[in-house]
Amino acid sequence: MDSYKSIEKETRIEYVIEKSKFIATACPCTTEEDAANFIARINKEFWDATHNCTAYALGPNQEQQRSSDNGEPSGTAGKPILEVLKKTGITNTAIVVTRYFGGIKLGAAGLIRAYSHSAAEVIKAAPKLLHAPRQLVEVIIDYGYYGTLERFLNANNIYYKKDFQETVILTLYVDPKDTIQLESDITNLTTGQCHWKLKEIQLIALHE
Repeated sequence: MDSYKSIEKETRIEYVIEKSKFIATACPCTTEEDAANFIARINKEFWDATHNCTAYALGPNQEQQRSSDNGEPSGTAGKPILEVLKKTGITNTAIVVTRYFGGIKLGAAGLIRAYSHSAAEVIKAAPKLLHAPRQLVEVIIDYGYYGTLERFLNANNIYYKKDFQETVILTLYVDPKDTIQLESDITNLTTGQCHWKLKEIQLIALHE
């Protein structure tokens, strides 16, 4: 189960160079249909733009990639946007960089820099999510140990859910490589008075 990074929500920035305005919009997408719908929506919003250049990467390892120069010289817009996604490792994300031409030609190198910069800035501005495998662990303790264990889990940034019944039932979401050490720590904190049970491994989204 591979870890990967995506953006959490649609984000937009603006960038002006030599009187050309670049508007970069990034959107989380999980399918090509999602990406196509997003691109169509931006095309409709900025119907009067000189260009709406696009790129997206989908899948945990960016297995699906596509880009479009949308009328800009070949390789000066869509590819630079896609390269930003590849370089940052951000996936399940589509970017549209809208350009309103300001009357001054930027040249091929200038276009590449402008589209790259716009894409990089919108990715930088977007809140990120880390999708990572987590071992679910059920820990059952008496109420007397709950305060100590709660402080320990919070101090170590371990996400958990709690269920108060006759005992306290905690469901921990643990990095698989930390499971053995965590079991030892919790056993010590509860002087062995805990019930520890490994459950399934899930891919969950964590704020970065």
